[in-house]
Amino acid sequence: MSYAKNGSIDIYYETYGEGEPLIFAHGAGGNAACWWQQIPCFSEHFRTIAFDHRGFARSHCSKEAFDVKYFADDLRALMDKERIESAPLVCQSMGGWTGLSMALTSPERVRALVMSHTPGGISSAKIKSIREKVIRERKPLTSSFAHWALARDFPEKNIAAANLYNQLGFFNTELDLPVLREQLLEPRVLEMPEDFTIPTLFITANQDQVFPVELIKCAAAMVPSATAKVLVDAGHSSYFEVPDLFNQTVFEFLNGL
Repeated sequence: MSYAKNGSIDIYYETYGEGEPLIFAHGAGGNAACWWQQIPCFSEHFRTIAFDHRGFARSHCSKEAFDVKYFADDLRALMDKERIESAPLVCQSMGGWTGLSMALTSPERVRALVMSHTPGGISSAKIKSIREKVIRERKPLTSSFAHWALARDFPEKNIAAANLYNQLGFFNTELDLPVLREQLLEPRVLEMPEDFTIPTLFITANQDQVFPVELIKCAAAMVPSATAKVLVDAGHSSYFEVPDLFNQTVFEFLNGL
C-alpha cells in the first residue's frame, strides 16, 4: 500500500513486478482493483502500477477538490515519487482523460498511450452527434447484474463476473457521479497538435454502449498516426469481459514500440 501526495490529496497506488514501468488508469466504474486480470499478467514482464484516481476508493478527496483537470497532475506526482521518467499508459474510459492530458502537457513522460474505450476528451461535431444518439436510443437495463459499461449479454454469459464488476464500483463511496459526468462531457480537445508523435492505440469493442465503435474511430482519426483495434464479443469494459484478448492486444502494441 503506497500513496503519492499532490497538494492535500493522497493518491493510492500499488506496484507489482520489476522491469520497465507500465501504468494503468481506471475508468469511472472502477478503481485500481478493476485491473485484477491485467496485473498478474503484465507484472511478469513490467513494473506494473495501478492507482485510484482522486475521489475513488482509497484516494480520498473532498467534493471541492474533485476535478478531472487534476488527474494528470496526480499521475505526475505518482511518477515523480516512483522516479519514473516515462512510461506507457493504459487508460480505460475516464482514464483516457488522464492519459491524453498527460500526453499533451508532458509528452516526455508518456512513452506510449493505450486509449481503451475512450475519446479522452477529444471532441468534434460528429463525436457529439454520435454520443447524443447513443444516449437517446439506449434501451433500459433489464437485470440488477447489468451495467452500461458491460455488453448487454455479459450477465447471461458470466453472472458472477457481472456482479463483481458492480461490486468494485460500489467501493467508490465518495464519488459524485453527476459532477463527474458533467466534467467528462465538457469538450477538452477539439484539435490535436500536428506534431503529436506518441504511439497511440485506441481499443474498442462491437458491443460498447457508452462510446460505440464509430465514435472511437472518429477520435482515433484525429490523433496523428494512431491506430484503432475493434474487439469482438465485448462491451465498454473489454479489459474485464475478454481479458485474454485485451491483454494480448496491449502486449502486441507494446512489443511493437
